Amino acid sequence: MKKYILLIFIIICMPRCTNEVWRGIPTDENSPAPPPVTDIQVVPTPGGAKISYTLPKNDNLLYIMAEYTLKGNIIQKKASYYSNYLEIEGFPDTNDYNIKIYSVSRDGVRSLPADVTITPLTPPVISIFESITMEPTFGGVRVNFVNESEAEIKLSVITTDSVGDFYTYDTYYTKRKDGAFAVRGFEVEPRRFGLYVLDRWNNYSDTVYADLTPWFEEQLDKSRFRPLHLPTDTYDPHPNADYHMGKLWDDIWGTTTMAFHTRPNTGIPQWFTFDLGVKSSLSRFKFYHRLASSNATAADGQYAAGDPRVFEIYGSNAPNPDGSWDSWTLLGTFESIKPSGQESGWTTEDVQYAVHDGEDFDFPVLEEEGYRYLRVRIVELWGNVTYMYIGEMTFWGKALEE
Repeated sequence: MKKYILLIFIIICMPRCTNEVWRGIPTDENSPAPPPVTDIQVVPTPGGAKISYTLPKNDNLLYIMAEYTLKGNIIQKKASYYSNYLEIEGFPDTNDYNIKIYSVSRDGVRSLPADVTITPLTPPVISIFESITMEPTFGGVRVNFVNESEAEIKLSVITTDSVGDFYTYDTYYTKRKDGAFAVRGFEVEPRRFGLYVLDRWNNYSDTVYADLTPWFEEQLDKSRFRPLHLPTDTYDPHPNADYHMGKLWDDIWGTTTMAFHTRPNTGIPQWFTFDLGVKSSLSRFKFYHRLASSNATAADGQYAAGDPRVFEIYGSNAPNPDGSWDSWTLLGTFESIKPSGQESGWTTEDVQYAVHDGEDFDFPVLEEEGYRYLRVRIVELWGNVTYMYIGEMTFWGKALEE
């Protein structure tokens, strides 16, 4: 009985399966080939080239294809017949490369190749590598770079383990045109650091090395932190949840709910004040963004809505009880930067950096005398709302009192 059922099923499906085949574009190698492209122009780009051309006048043309060999592999790059250029990239050097350009018909038939030679400009992995500088910073090393072509790259920092072998300690993902980042977690002792650049085509730079001694710092004790409610401050939490200021130092981040979230319609700029519990000299801090509840670009979370984009931090040892600014010293103005450089939305690496790792900021000047009270003034948001939220803030430096 089962055999009969199977046979009936096959008979019913056969015409459907046969029809599916003919819905595609058939390949007929005997049909005439389209003419090749003409008037080819080449503009070198970092690690590639833009190749423009005049399309053949052929009603059967489907697309234009560039074919070339890279690292022993045959690479094909296609462009629609609606476009008159191809962009190819991923070359590791400035050598000459032969590119064959084909017109391809709707029957899958290629034209005769139009040959062109390209000479890429210096690839991003090399130009970025040549711009790298490393210097000591609090707890580690600070890396500065320039990425003129805004290429998607990884900057990998290596250092030695207990037996002197190198290993990858941290990797920074970015498309930013220029910037800096810090790698921390080291003792105050001489250490060799290295760095290399990697792109999405697996092209590597050389490795640059530096022998550096990280500067001393300690994490400030959050159990001493307390809110300080002053006139003119915005400190009331969102009425629909328990988003009070204490969420800033509860050592919980990477969530949607565990954040300090002010009331809607409180306006921007706005500011809040808190007590560190002890006078401290501040070196740096981590700013943890609130996690978005969804991938919608307008969701209340990282790089959207009430997420601070530009903010200031002030210090004082004797805040005026009337809430005025005359007793406060500006310690720094800080801007949140999205590593991917995307205008809207975010990448997985953006979320990891902002929400889970925490965005890293250095105070521009180490105030040796220190401050006990901090005031955070929110200047600009990633979105266009009238409230703000922060997941967590962690500070480093040196406590000057016990």
